[in-house]
Amino acid sequence: MIPKDNPPSLIVGLGNPDNKFLNTRHNIGFWFIDSLTEHLNLSFKDNLKKGYHDTKFQSDDFSISLLKPMTFINDSGTPLKNFIKNTNINPSQIIVAYDDLDLAAGKIRLRFSGGSGGHNGIKDIIEKLGTKDFWRLKIGIGKPAIKEDVISYVLGKPSPNDKDLIHTAIETIIQNYKDLFEGTYANFMNNLNGDTNGI
Repeated sequence: MIPKDNPPSLIVGLGNPDNKFLNTRHNIGFWFIDSLTEHLNLSFKDNLKKGYHDTKFQSDDFSISLLKPMTFINDSGTPLKNFIKNTNINPSQIIVAYDDLDLAAGKIRLRFSGGSGGHNGIKDIIEKLGTKDFWRLKIGIGKPAIKEDVISYVLGKPSPNDKDLIHTAIETIIQNYKDLFEGTYANFMNNLNGDTNGI
């Protein structure tokens, strides 16, 4: 069952921490979480012993943690599991932001539960948390013409046009961040592109 209007307690952005990957398609989750953190005038704390950087946004209306797993994407679940281990955060209160091959560059989709869609970070999170029931904030990167080129594609830099579309998508998400924080997900998607499919 999809939880309606259930405010998140944690938003996670996926990426690879190595400098050589910072500007690649696979790091869009990092681009988003960094932009959101900057917009909220926050800064990340280094918790590398536990495998992540984290910060918290608190106001009269919201108390939400933001997380960057600092392992490689294939091991995204370990730091996430470490973070929630001593909290009362339920997976259904987690939003994971990441790149999606099945969406055109700059297209945004919010979905609850489901499979990994071939994304190794999501696959690892499902395995480590033992559940598929968390929110996925997918930011489209498009896909290569040849299936065998997927690895080099996601680990490559987007074209200037695609990069503009992706950054515009991230800016649009941030302009509507209050809907995310409130858990009014149908409003969020409707404001973005009129698409509430999967909400």
